[in-house]
Amino acid sequence: MSRTKKIIRNIFIITILSFFITSWLGLSLTPLAAHKKSERGIHYGPSEVVHIEDYKNSKFILGKYDKWVSCNTVNRVLLFFWAAGSQPIGFENEKGKALCYTWLYSNSIFKAYGIINDKNIKKIEVTLTNGKILTQTEFYDDMFLLIYDKEDGKDTYFDSIRGYDAENKMIFEGR
Repeated sequence: MSRTKKIIRNIFIITILSFFITSWLGLSLTPLAAHKKSERGIHYGPSEVVHIEDYKNSKFILGKYDKWVSCNTVNRVLLFFWAAGSQPIGFENEKGKALCYTWLYSNSIFKAYGIINDKNIKKIEVTLTNGKILTQTEFYDDMFLLIYDKEDGKDTYFDSIRGYDAENKMIFEGR
C-alpha cells in the first residue's frame, strides 16, 4: 500500500473513531447542539431558546417549552467541545402567580431564574443569605436570570425575591 493511501486510511479511521467517541461521551461542537442533545436525552422539548448567557466556561440557556420554563447549563470541555451540565428541565409556569421562579446552587455558582407573569413588574431583586442583593431591570422577553459566584469561601444561598413596579413599589415577594 502506498504512503498516500495509508494516510487517507488513517485519517478516515481517526475521523470515524472521533465521531463515535464524541457521540458516546455526549459531546457536541456547539452549545446549542449540546443543549438540544441534553433535552432529547430526557425526552423533553425542544424548548424555544429565549436567551443565552455566557459565564466563564459555561453557557446558561433560558428556554420555554409548553407550560415549562428552564435554564439549562452547558459546559466547555476538551478545549472546543460542549457537554450538558445541569437542569435541562425547569418548572411549570403558574400563570396565576405574578412571578414564577426557582434557584440553584451548584459548583460555587448561584443562579436564580424565572418568568414574569405580571407585566407591571419592572425590576427583580434577589437577596442572598450573605446580604448581597442581585438586581435585574432588563429582561429576556418575560424571563430573568441572576448569577452570583461565591466569593469568600462561604456558602451563600437564596433568601428572598422581590418584584417592583415602575414606581419602585414592591408588588411581589417570595421566599
